Amino acid sequence: MLGNVVVGARTHVGTWTEINGSGSLVEIGEDCDIASFVAIHCLDSSRRTRGQSPDIERLPITIGNHVFIGTHAVILGGCTIGDGATIGAGVVLPKRSVVQAGAVFCAPRPELLR
Repeated sequence: MLGNVVVGARTHVGTWTEINGSGSLVEIGEDCDIASFVAIHCLDSSRRTRGQSPDIERLPITIGNHVFIGTHAVILGGCTIGDGATIGAGVVLPKRSVVQAGAVFCAPRPELLR
């Protein structure tokens, strides 16, 4: 965990999960289960890297109580996840996404391309 990160009581954060609140804030509620290999990042340097801005964008992230986040999920800056929501394995939540309380988000089903 880097930067300004607040984690509620009885919340489990799995091995190799990275939570980066540098220059902003990541708030995670109580009784959450965040699996291993999850990435939660307030920072986005893509515009700076492409020469479109001199700054790194830093947006807060809020994760409610009783939230489950599956392995290899990615939560980007500005996201809000409501109480009791489920974010499935491999889901990428784009910047400023809002997940309603109790919602279930899963990654697309794999399909055979050839």
